[in-house]
Amino acid sequence: HAMRPIISFIVVLTLTVFCTHAAAADLPRRDGAHEESHPGIDIEYGSLDVGDGIRLRTILTKPAGAERPPVVLFVQWLSCDTVEIRPDRDNGWLQMMRGIVRDSGWAVMRTDKRGVGDSEGGPCPALDYETELADHRAAMAALAERTDVDSRRIVVFGASMGSRLASQVAAGVPGVVGVLGWGGGSKTWFERMQAFDRNAMELGDTDAAEIATRMREHQAFYTQYLLQGMDPPAIVEADPAMVAVWSDIIGTSADAHYGRAFAFHQQAQKQDWTAAWGRIDVPVLVVMGEYDWFENRAGHETVVRIVNRQRPGLARFEIIPRTDHHFTVVPDARAAFRDEGGRADAAPFLVLALDWLRTL
Repeated sequence: HAMRPIISFIVVLTLTVFCTHAAAADLPRRDGAHEESHPGIDIEYGSLDVGDGIRLRTILTKPAGAERPPVVLFVQWLSCDTVEIRPDRDNGWLQMMRGIVRDSGWAVMRTDKRGVGDSEGGPCPALDYETELADHRAAMAALAERTDVDSRRIVVFGASMGSRLASQVAAGVPGVVGVLGWGGGSKTWFERMQAFDRNAMELGDTDAAEIATRMREHQAFYTQYLLQGMDPPAIVEADPAMVAVWSDIIGTSADAHYGRAFAFHQQAQKQDWTAAWGRIDVPVLVVMGEYDWFENRAGHETVVRIVNRQRPGLARFEIIPRTDHHFTVVPDARAAFRDEGGRADAAPFLVLALDWLRTL
């Protein structure tokens, strides 16, 4: 997204209403049997009014008894999975989130997307990028109003797609003292899609002699889909040969791409994440796994170059060895692509992230 000027933040701050624990009952639990529990952590299930009568579930955790601790605003992934840390489940993502909540010493604020968990609105698969971004900005504005956390010390932590969103949520906002990103770059969505598809071909079983041809076909499809704003069904209707190309692209269906609306991806292509990162003037840590085939190293390095233009050394980039996009340790890059032989282990990331938070 092209970043809105600071006045936009002030307007959102003024209009947004944040309902704390006392009002949480107004937003009922959809499956009340699985509320989070963390030793030594106070938990508040609240709600965020984003307008049009829609309320989103918020979860705020704080070290027990802490008075106005600094706070992490978590901006999540592309998929429509809840940010609630369910006690009956475990994987690399949940290990990472538990570690940030329990061991950082910071308060942590999370917001479920529309139609996810207890949140109203949606359905999430139909949600577009602009709406999702506006909701995260509303969460930031609500956080800045709270008196039980230190709104002068906010870190925006974006994971996966959330890392791109984080740059737009954080830029130009008073009180932000750092931005943490995992597994998300800064290049255009068109560039990212091509890199993702090529990674899949090279790590999969595609004959080397076919890769260039298939990539040209994908590029032709993405040109119409992302650059010209045509929906895939219209592209296929105009040129039936494109049916095979659409089915060759990972995560596609008749009405969605990676489980999200076509409009989400088309709007994502219109965003200027590089410009957003260029407006960040606080410490930045971007991290990726060595075997993360979802994103490329170059996209993370671009973030560091852009931020460090203003003040050398403000941003840094780290790679977690033998780790994939999902905080899973894997034998090699092909195993990461095939999702084989992995072991969830977020500890190496947490060592880096928690140490960096302490420096703030």
